[in-house]
Amino acid sequence: MGRFYPATDAAFFPKEKIIARNKSMVDGELTLVIFDFDGTLCDSATTIIRQMRRACTDIGVPAPAAEMVRANIGLGVEHVAHLYTNNDAEKSVQLAARYRSLSVEEYLSGDAPLDPLYDGAREVLETLSEAGYLVGITTNKGRAGLTSLLQRHNLVSLLDVTVTPNEVAPKPAADMALEAMRLVGVEKSHCVLVGDTLTDSGCARNAGIGFIGVSWGYNKPEILREDGAVAVLTDFAELPDIISTHLTG
Repeated sequence: MGRFYPATDAAFFPKEKIIARNKSMVDGELTLVIFDFDGTLCDSATTIIRQMRRACTDIGVPAPAAEMVRANIGLGVEHVAHLYTNNDAEKSVQLAARYRSLSVEEYLSGDAPLDPLYDGAREVLETLSEAGYLVGITTNKGRAGLTSLLQRHNLVSLLDVTVTPNEVAPKPAADMALEAMRLVGVEKSHCVLVGDTLTDSGCARNAGIGFIGVSWGYNKPEILREDGAVAVLTDFAELPDIISTHLTG
């Protein structure tokens, strides 16, 4: 079972078990690959757009265009709540709270649709795990939504750590990446973050770790390259070689 924070139904790995499991080390050190979720592993835009537009309607503010919501995926609920309420402090708090409650209600009730994984997502997690890498997720998605989708996609056993805004400050702050590294005992030089937005690249930069972009998410590849991505994937099959090159220098 995977190592999660805070504990869900999955048990924590004892540290010695992680070390025994891990075969892919650099200079004798554990190596960790952290993935973003929305727009990187899972195409959840349709659900996020629907939930955000409904939340706006529920609190009495105009629903933003679907493309605007899509472009802002990954920025964090508080940030977009200010955008969609024209920086109305009271309304932005209401919108963030309503979006979160709506999301939790849907995911816990099972009413939320099963957002699809991107092609190759499961396979790359399997490949990295089998090769001995520690694999984690840091996401600005809430804990309830992430846990629901991981369980429904049967991904829990492939992961060693997950961190959400329910536990620490959201990306682009460094907190999520640093917490993931702390939980599994990995140094910055042996960790890389894979994501699709400037929120992800900002988190990696703030945490002092490498960043690899993906071309199929919610930001354009050229934007990710300009923001310091060491590579931008066009296919998940490219990732193992890029990670190996990045972590070994």
